[in-house]
Amino acid sequence: MHRQSVLVDPVGDPLWLQLLAEKRGSIFHSPAWASVLSEAYGLSVQVHLTTDLAGRPLGGLPFCQISDPVSDRIVSLPFSDYCDPLLTSPQDWEVLFAELETRGMPVSFRCLDDRTALADSRLTVVKRARWHGLELTASLETIWANMASSMRRAIRKALREGVEVRLVDDHVFLQEFMRMHLAVRKRKYRLLAQPYTFFQAICRRFRERDGWFPLMASHRGRFIAATVLLRWNDTLYYKFNASDAEALQLRPNNLLLWEGVKLGKSMGCRSFDLGASDDDQPGLIRFKRSLGAGEKEISHLRYVPNGYLAEREAGIRGVLGQVVELLTDPAVPDTVTGRAGDALYRLFA
Repeated sequence: MHRQSVLVDPVGDPLWLQLLAEKRGSIFHSPAWASVLSEAYGLSVQVHLTTDLAGRPLGGLPFCQISDPVSDRIVSLPFSDYCDPLLTSPQDWEVLFAELETRGMPVSFRCLDDRTALADSRLTVVKRARWHGLELTASLETIWANMASSMRRAIRKALREGVEVRLVDDHVFLQEFMRMHLAVRKRKYRLLAQPYTFFQAICRRFRERDGWFPLMASHRGRFIAATVLLRWNDTLYYKFNASDAEALQLRPNNLLLWEGVKLGKSMGCRSFDLGASDDDQPGLIRFKRSLGAGEKEISHLRYVPNGYLAEREAGIRGVLGQVVELLTDPAVPDTVTGRAGDALYRLFA
């Protein structure tokens, strides 16, 4: 079948929306997520589509072309757990990848389900991560029974200790979440936190689509943990979680996860996406597995054109890593670390 290629805006293009409906694209393919990336980071998200002669969409590949002090590069898709190409056949991949290849710059992908890109010898696997998801089609009683006993004990402990979970006003939630999120990123992982504007954009873009669910755990009137849940189609996404280190013995994160399962069931969602975990986060992986979640591999793929001077980009990223190390030192005030994330985070795309 003959393929034609067309470049479209993913925020409202009807062909892209049609393909998303047919291929069951994820939240990272959605117009809402494209709007978040544009609003928070100034990134222009585009989609290369393949169509048949009648104009029906057959395949699609979202991407951002980025030019900054780090390098000129293409990413599909920045700050996303995964973003598989949506394909009808391998022929779609050949047409779509050719459109990016001709731009003459490195291209990065994160693939969860698609095997076509993984089989392409022009691409190299540069990293692997874990993905976890839970089917919500079973009853709550069955899901509870299938959880690890350690997870059930932790949930019961949180309830005995008086931890309460509820949806919280957006303004209050974002402030408290950001406080804890910054602390976790800085002290546990020595990483900068995403800008406050990023979470504001997520709140705004998903709330207007009835997909924003901010859960907060409190104990004796004090906020101790928070989770950002996002709904897209029939999937609830466990996107961000943060908690106070001194309150972990109360097991608020376990209770938040269980309340997320109950919320997804109450809304009629069919699956609970627990997102990506790096292989150097064994505690997080165990936590997700204990819910009874299934596991898959996310492959980080990279294409480097002939003649590309990768040493320059590697050198700049090395310096950037040193700067992050300095800015996340415990002696640096959290306000300074937060402002550094506002200024620098987009360079990690």
